[in-house]
Amino acid sequence: MEIVMIHGYFLKGTGSNLFVKNACRELCRLGHHVMLFCQEHDVCGIDFIETLYGYDREKGRYAVRESQETPYPGKCQLFRPDLQGFLPVYVYDQYSGYAVKEYTDCTREEIENYLACNQEAINCAMKDRRADLVWSNHSIMQPVYALRSDLSRQKCPHVMTVHGSCLNFSVRHRPLLREYALEAIRKTDWITFVSGFSNREFRDFFDDEPMVEGKSKVIPAGVDLENFHPLRHSSEKSSRITRLIKELERDRQKTSGGHSRTDEGLSSWQTEEDAAVNLGRIDFQKERMILYYGKYLWTKGIHLLIAALPLVLQRYPETRLVLVGYGSSRPYFEAILMAMERGERQELIRLLRDPQAFDPQMDPAGGRHFGSLIRSLSVADFAEGYFKAARRIGSRVLFTGYLGHDHLKDLIPCADITAAPSIFPEAFGLVAVESLASGVFPLLTNNSGFAEVAAQYAEEFDAIFHKAELKPMDLDDDLVLALAHNMTAMLDFFEALDEAGRETIRRSARKISEDRYSWVSMVRQYLELAASRPQI
Repeated sequence: MEIVMIHGYFLKGTGSNLFVKNACRELCRLGHHVMLFCQEHDVCGIDFIETLYGYDREKGRYAVRESQETPYPGKCQLFRPDLQGFLPVYVYDQYSGYAVKEYTDCTREEIENYLACNQEAINCAMKDRRADLVWSNHSIMQPVYALRSDLSRQKCPHVMTVHGSCLNFSVRHRPLLREYALEAIRKTDWITFVSGFSNREFRDFFDDEPMVEGKSKVIPAGVDLENFHPLRHSSEKSSRITRLIKELERDRQKTSGGHSRTDEGLSSWQTEEDAAVNLGRIDFQKERMILYYGKYLWTKGIHLLIAALPLVLQRYPETRLVLVGYGSSRPYFEAILMAMERGERQELIRLLRDPQAFDPQMDPAGGRHFGSLIRSLSVADFAEGYFKAARRIGSRVLFTGYLGHDHLKDLIPCADITAAPSIFPEAFGLVAVESLASGVFPLLTNNSGFAEVAAQYAEEFDAIFHKAELKPMDLDDDLVLALAHNMTAMLDFFEALDEAGRETIRRSARKISEDRYSWVSMVRQYLELAASRPQI
């Protein structure tokens, strides 16, 4: 089949970026030809992309930027539209070479010009080509410009995949954006969702649009089972970390040699220069590691992890919290760490209770998750133990900056626990599925798409849940204390296991991902949609 994939962003970092990257690789593995439209600048290391074309608006044509051999029977050609340096986003981040603006702040003129740039680029690429399936991502603006392009004249099926950030950060907050989303909804053949929660959330918001229900289908995302593997034995941590550190050092040398992430248009997606050194200082055989990976955003609940850590350190003082990611909320997390390390009780409480005072973009309601902790800090004995443990928290928390999956494949299996305490709706718990594929138990908040994934492994690990007496991590004012309890309880549980017991956990976790979350199963369900029509 000839498949047109419309993405509009990059192939690294965020959930939808990785979704598109893995879907395209699987399509090529199955022998299909993919025409991918996105803004990725560098295909080095992306093994399924045969050719990268850049569009020149002045000349009205594409030119080859990069080409390489690929190992799959199907081939992917990447077409990068010329956006005239303007990139509208759902959540603000810095991208070198682009003027970045959140959709909620864009004028109609800016949006229409962005649509026209993409539409022109698609028309040029598809002039002498035909598609069997158009697959677009998000409800704005990718399906909109695809539907306005000459692709719509080809009468091939069009499926739109909904990812969580578009609705919750953009469409929900501005009637103009809702208009564009409705344009896509009414003209696409299928609307797919990565979780039942995402489907219900979308349908509830567009409850006056009867076509949504008839076009909807839930197809869970997958995990790259060839990339993520559990440890064969706990002693393997040393070799995994050694390999990771060598790769980070090689990357750093390439950067210092003149090729930087800013050249890729990903200026905020940078690995810390001393990440390899700092990871090398961790004794992975003796120290315990709690791992977070994702974006450095307050919506992801990283500040909850930081606030809970002193309670874990009281029992396990050699625990490390490793935070992998990139994003705009890092200064807020660092301010919390500084207040904790200095024993500044009132400053810490102020930062937790009123996050909007630090950053106006943050939701003041986010402070409600710290209610029980703040009340406990008014008790002298509790506060004394908490701040005593927090004195050395700076040495216990490590920010690595951005790490790609080629790095995470070795880091995740070496963690004792992964944690994703998101306090904002999540379409799907991909981080948890990747953790399971790596043989590591994930701790998730009882929240949106996360809850669906957690339910999948709760049955398998029912004995662990009961033996460790894990508490529900609901989005209430007990959340931080529940998180601290569960992290400590899981460390207690693993402390009591011998190597055979740990191996059983790794095998069980891996089997869940193999049985329920594979990219090949997901992609085949999408291909089946090309041969069917929705019931509307």
